[in-house]
Amino acid sequence: MTGNRGVVYLGSGKVEVQKIDYPKMQDPRGRKIEHGVILKVVSTNICGSDQHMVRGRTTAQVGLVLGHEITGEVIEKGSDVESLKIGELVSVPFNVACGRCRSCKEQHTGVCLTVNPARAGGAYGYVDMGDWTGGQAEYVLVPYADFNL
Repeated sequence: MTGNRGVVYLGSGKVEVQKIDYPKMQDPRGRKIEHGVILKVVSTNICGSDQHMVRGRTTAQVGLVLGHEITGEVIEKGSDVESLKIGELVSVPFNVACGRCRSCKEQHTGVCLTVNPARAGGAYGYVDMGDWTGGQAEYVLVPYADFNL
């Protein structure tokens, strides 16, 4: 698979479906990961948070692929993924979490200390939340899949 399309933020009041990179088994900083899966997106929702970004009420950067409410089919998995199988249908939580840090172990996954180098907490396709590609796309990477799915 090499093609992918996603809903890309172009500035206040402007989004467009564009060609985007097919997900790789790597984090937003380019480090290889084996704990993730790639999903073929089956369904995604438009959240009120997406609307705030599109309407220019946030500091969302141009080029952000939107979407953090995702359902998809597992089509590829890293070698460290143990509990998921190719072909499984999964629902993805809003936030990205490692499941291993102090915050995650205390069940405060919304402020995971691992997935965003800028501050606590990470999310798919959301402003300032770690540069994880959003799920309003044909394909998306989900890291720490055994924990997040």
